[in-house]
Amino acid sequence: MTLREHLDQFYRRYNIPENGGVDDKTFEVPLPHLTLKLPNYSWRKRMLYIHDLEHILNSQDTTWKGEMFIASWEISTGFYQNFPIIIFPLWTMGWGIWLHPQTVFSAFRKGYFDKGIARLGFKREELLNMDLSQLQSLTQNKRLQRSRLPFWSRLFCWCLVSQFVFLLPLIVLVVFLIIFCH
Repeated sequence: MTLREHLDQFYRRYNIPENGGVDDKTFEVPLPHLTLKLPNYSWRKRMLYIHDLEHILNSQDTTWKGEMFIASWEISTGFYQNFPIIIFPLWTMGWGIWLHPQTVFSAFRKGYFDKGIARLGFKREELLNMDLSQLQSLTQNKRLQRSRLPFWSRLFCWCLVSQFVFLLPLIVLVVFLIIFCH
């Protein structure tokens, strides 16, 4: 089965619009007690199918725990080089540290030794015509020889950055209240 067929199956299983909703003008982020409706920027649309393939590659669902796994895995594989889309995985990893720290740790560890799909350099059609076993072979254990920083240092640094991104709205609110309500 091709990755395109896996994606179609993934979208049906999780009630995701065709093509992952890439043609929609907005997308929704369900949070506890509210749902955010955000613009579906072109940079998000460009990377959406890769994110969805990462769910398939790592056997993760679309629950928040699954999203936290994928976000941590993406950051560890070098997805941080894709700005501005990296803001979403950083925020999600930051939240994951509070809700599912073991998931964040295991995903980051797996990603430390994997090569991310976004870094493979394949065009969309080439990638979607592959089968899952090809993708697994291309992504597994590629970074083992190329790692620059020890695992724990990288994990610590990215945890700090993700906490900053996650807590930034709260920090801005507190600063605003201090300045204007004082």
